[in-house]
Amino acid sequence: MKWRSRRVSLGALVFLALFGIAVMATVELSKVRLRKPHFDEKVTASNLTMRAFSAVKNHAGETLVKDPIADPNSTGLIGDQFTIITTDRGDLGAKLTTTNPNWGAVVVDMLSEAGARREDYVAVAYTGSMPALNIAVLCAIETIGATPVIISSVGASMWGANNPEFAWPDMESVLFENGIIKHRSTSASLGGRGDAGGNVSPEGRAKLREIIERNGIDLIEAPTLDEAIDRRMEIYGSALPEGARYSAFVNVGGGLASIGSSQNLVAVRPGLNMTIPRGNFPRKGAMIRFAERGVPVINLSEVNEIARRYGLPVSPMPLPDVPHGDVYSELRYRLWLTVLVLAIYLAMVFVVIRVDLTSVIFPRKGRNGE
Repeated sequence: MKWRSRRVSLGALVFLALFGIAVMATVELSKVRLRKPHFDEKVTASNLTMRAFSAVKNHAGETLVKDPIADPNSTGLIGDQFTIITTDRGDLGAKLTTTNPNWGAVVVDMLSEAGARREDYVAVAYTGSMPALNIAVLCAIETIGATPVIISSVGASMWGANNPEFAWPDMESVLFENGIIKHRSTSASLGGRGDAGGNVSPEGRAKLREIIERNGIDLIEAPTLDEAIDRRMEIYGSALPEGARYSAFVNVGGGLASIGSSQNLVAVRPGLNMTIPRGNFPRKGAMIRFAERGVPVINLSEVNEIARRYGLPVSPMPLPDVPHGDVYSELRYRLWLTVLVLAIYLAMVFVVIRVDLTSVIFPRKGRNGE
């Protein structure tokens, strides 16, 4: 064997290229799907979410599941475009995205990363805008064994729980009375502008109060939004046993008493926020106040963005089964195989480039033919 003294032939380079492609294909095709942490809890939460969805649909019946265009999966969790308790515009596509029961697993993942554990306390702020996501959050919290302290605002944006006869507190009561969930809202406000129904009619505000009363929930009413926020913080604080603290704060939607101002959402990104940047917030809602106390914040807004992050479909039709999505598992390379084939490939490159194989295969004979 001797070192190569001339250029590598085109045939040798083609061979190396083909061999490299074969190496890459071997590595890619050998990837294995491995379960992510808390797999069993994620499946349990999503199955509980699916069960809760079914209970809501069964209670709603055909009279409420009436628009196959807006609610193509007939979930009963999609409302109308306009009703007397509609507070704001809404994105139908985003509402459809939340009807996937695998959101239960997404919330378990966020809660676990935030450090919430069994017997911990989690502060929760709901609106009526995304009832499916409200349900998924509650199912996830109960699955991990934590205790939620829930304050809701009842008004809903377009396509949310805006049916005056089957609003969010009504759905919550159905699930509680059927034993599917163990916790429900302790207090509720009207929601909307100023957290006092400022952008609905007097008739709509009266209906919101009626909804709260018929579900046996304490009404939060305050002269100003700042006072409404203060009242919420008092309720969250009084619900804690002495010496306990909240492990996480979960915000669903864009309730002003929770977020403070829509401008605050620039600092609090969708999903889990272990900390938030310091800043001069226009108004500090409950979410900002909890974050400033060092409590991890789970901000469930911009749901399509979060769905893509966790491998969930946007506006799915039909609804996926459980488990489905990257939140449960991920494809990983077999490290030992990757190292092995890379070593083989590098050795092959060295041999082809640096060694004149023809001298090995066809050794030259001496002058005497020996």
